[in-house]
Amino acid sequence: MNIWNFWADKYHKLWVQKYSLRPTRNYITSALLNINKDKKIKILDLGCGPGELINELTDKFNNIEITGIDFSGKMLEISKKRNPSVNHIKMDAAELSKLNDKYDIVICTHSLPYYKEPKKVFEQLCRLLSDSGLVLVGFASGDSFYDKLILSFVKLTTGKANYPSDIKFRQLVSPFFNVENLKIIREKFFMPRIAVYTLKKVEL
Repeated sequence: MNIWNFWADKYHKLWVQKYSLRPTRNYITSALLNINKDKKIKILDLGCGPGELINELTDKFNNIEITGIDFSGKMLEISKKRNPSVNHIKMDAAELSKLNDKYDIVICTHSLPYYKEPKKVFEQLCRLLSDSGLVLVGFASGDSFYDKLILSFVKLTTGKANYPSDIKFRQLVSPFFNVENLKIIREKFFMPRIAVYTLKKVEL
């Protein structure tokens, strides 16, 4: 947790904002433009960090109710100041079993590689998601030797992380979700592959 508390007030200045974090937020925002405008949409932002995506979504949509979750107290402190009307919960992804609400959309951007037990996280997300809901998951994907090499340097600043390949991610979520769409973001040739998946519940 300390590493994310350290980066919290510097997050908006990180070089990855331009080529990774901001393009991911832009895609998520555009992907939600077709959501039903006639009803209140409940959104869970898992690993919300300092609330940059929350801020952009609340600026563009007036029919959403967002809950932001993060395990870094400093990140949440910044997000609360940026998004005072939004519900925030200090919680590790491993503690999702404590939640009982249902959400229409779950967003998880760039926090998956740091989950200790990602399969259990997706099991809980399946439980929390409404039957017709969507999960949007974005992360740097270790899909090639080059990607793995670049991401090994990223770990020097973020600590231990696991960046799954496309095959491993699909295997991970397959008991709970089907992959409806995959968007690849690569703003510059030297950046690792950013994969953003749109998931729907597996029909039982």
